[in-house]
Amino acid sequence: MDVKVGLQNQDRTFVFKDVDPADTKKVDVSLKEDKVNLDVTKKDGTTATLTPSEDSAKTEEEKKEEQEVKQEEKKEEKKEETAKTDSSNKSNTSDSKKDNTASTTNTSSNKNNSSSSKPSNSSNSSTSNNSKPAEHTHNWVAQYKTVNVPEKGHNEQVLVQAAYDEQVPVTEMKAFDICNDCGAELNSSNVDSHVKNHMMNGTGNGGWHTEWRETVVGYKTVHHDAVYETRYVVDSPATTKQELTGYKCSSCGKTKAN
Repeated sequence: MDVKVGLQNQDRTFVFKDVDPADTKKVDVSLKEDKVNLDVTKKDGTTATLTPSEDSAKTEEEKKEEQEVKQEEKKEEKKEETAKTDSSNKSNTSDSKKDNTASTTNTSSNKNNSSSSKPSNSSNSSTSNNSKPAEHTHNWVAQYKTVNVPEKGHNEQVLVQAAYDEQVPVTEMKAFDICNDCGAELNSSNVDSHVKNHMMNGTGNGGWHTEWRETVVGYKTVHHDAVYETRYVVDSPATTKQELTGYKCSSCGKTKAN
């Protein structure tokens, strides 16, 4: 879209190009040093100041002035050529016409002076400011966002106790004959002789009694399986990374997708 802005009481128009109405929220016009600037506020909140594509469009009067100036310049060029021709012809005449030649030369020089004394505004006004501002080149800068990457891991079985075999004793209750005097264990073959000795030696009354005791009679093998427990193992810790989201012009603020 092209935007044209005219100044009040002046036949002058300023032209602005490359204004995107879909991306524009507000447009303000400002005058700085007789130059019109266009302050554009985009929908994303960014602002940009545009200069006119041409400082001013030429008015009809300026065009006419340029044509008149060109015509005057052509007339002056013809007069100068005619004056040069006359002066050269008169210089070839007789000595008696020197005064006339001098007056003619003065006349031609006066004409040259009069033509050169004309204001130079015509040449200045004919110079139009046709320079156009350089086209805007986007300077795209990559835009990133921070993304959280969660921790990753897995559960695995960890050995706590290896398998092993255990020898467990086997017991039975057995009867034992015990001497009442000395507490010795007696058996069937020596009960009588042991008791008799105590009586003959005067060390006791020769009594005895029976006691039941748990006695180990052998061993059996008991197998114990290995013991495991579940533990969580970290494969990769939590971290952050930068993810590309798009690009943004550092000059005008315009954005584009990745």
